[in-house]
Amino acid sequence: MSGAKPGSPTTTLRLAAMLICVCVSAQTQAQTLSIQGDRFAVDGVPRFLTFISYFGALGAGNVTADLRLIRSKGFDGVRIWPLLFTGPQLMNSDGTLRQDALTRLLFVLDRARDERLIVDVSFTGEHIPGLDARHFRDGVLATAAALRPYDNVLVDIQNEREIYGPLGRPLPAADVASILAGIKAIHPSRIVTASNSSQVTAEFAANFTAQLGLDVTTYHDPREFNWFEFETIQPMVRTLRATGRPVYLQEPMPTRDFTFSWYLNHDKAEYFLKAAASAKLAGAAAWCFHSPLADDLRGAQTFLEDVFRAYPEPEWAFVSSLLPARVSFQAANELNYVRAEGGGGGDVRATSMAVGSWETFGVSVLSGGPLVDGDRVTIATSSGAHYLQAIGGGGGALRAAADKVGAWETFIIEKPGGGGIRPGDAIRLRVSGDARWYVAAEGGGGANVLVNRPSAGTWETFKLLFVP
Repeated sequence: MSGAKPGSPTTTLRLAAMLICVCVSAQTQAQTLSIQGDRFAVDGVPRFLTFISYFGALGAGNVTADLRLIRSKGFDGVRIWPLLFTGPQLMNSDGTLRQDALTRLLFVLDRARDERLIVDVSFTGEHIPGLDARHFRDGVLATAAALRPYDNVLVDIQNEREIYGPLGRPLPAADVASILAGIKAIHPSRIVTASNSSQVTAEFAANFTAQLGLDVTTYHDPREFNWFEFETIQPMVRTLRATGRPVYLQEPMPTRDFTFSWYLNHDKAEYFLKAAASAKLAGAAAWCFHSPLADDLRGAQTFLEDVFRAYPEPEWAFVSSLLPARVSFQAANELNYVRAEGGGGGDVRATSMAVGSWETFGVSVLSGGPLVDGDRVTIATSSGAHYLQAIGGGGGALRAAADKVGAWETFIIEKPGGGGIRPGDAIRLRVSGDARWYVAAEGGGGANVLVNRPSAGTWETFKLLFVP
């Protein structure tokens, strides 16, 4: 067999080419988290971010499978605690980093980057016995240096810093400011915050962020009755946004009360689905689903999916219905369903009597997060190769022939009365643009589907169904 000898120019070039391919692949997978005004942006595109607690990441037995599940369910990121005692703890009591734990942390970040997930790295100094504030600072800065290559990370200097911190004491504002300055000296573009609990007011949290120059106002909102309602969340978010920073509702109501028995309204997925939608509608930049089930995932046979499935409410029901993977549209006559002829590539009609593959569509929410009134969406056919398109930008036919997304393939979804959009809700679709052309099923169903109505009525209203 012929071939280049080791060390020959040909072999060297081949190795270089392989390395270039690996680097290009890594760059392609990587995501960059940034801030635009009071919004987060991913790869330069503003979007609402939905996180999930994954505190026990460093000890999890199946990180790759867990993160793949999280991404497949529509989450944008995970929140991890690298100092938690359910895995190798990242810091020693003198602030030095444990190599085994750092290797594990980098492994988690690599797998998150593979799945295009953002990672909230939240420090909990109280979990390291004997660690004082000075050495805690050393450890956080050493971590910041080690995470320099990762652009998909944000850092929470200390979880609920006005309650917890090194030696179990609150972390004073001066220490937060010192650590912030140190991180920025190492990595100027790193997004840094320090979270406050609901023991302080929203106004205090906003002012704390502004006075210290933190990038994000991160607040653990009060866990009170009707905590998930828009009327509860909107005034809180309005106060938090007053300084112009993004608002991250990092730790709302937990899903169960292992510690506090007085929590209410946290046993059903519908509460958490409503909370996420309310946060988005109120103008928050991010929201986190907070379940303590992910605190300890040690063991080779421990999969997050199995852990969540063991709790149908609220965990599994929530993660399974955060975003609609597939939907169908029922016409106003409640008999016919919209279909893309041939599964895509041709006409769109509302003539089907049942839901099959041609009547199934994928909805992508361009702003991220749960589906709410006013969202801009694209609608893919079951083939995955075509998108619904308003020919000419509206005023005529709706077809499923587009093979890429542009203005004609972007729609605004409206819910009469506003709010989050859930299965069975009545919705309307209009072309995203200056003209207000609505999608209509002629006769209320049983004929063609057009985009030629300047206003919405019965024929322009559809029932949105989530397809299992």
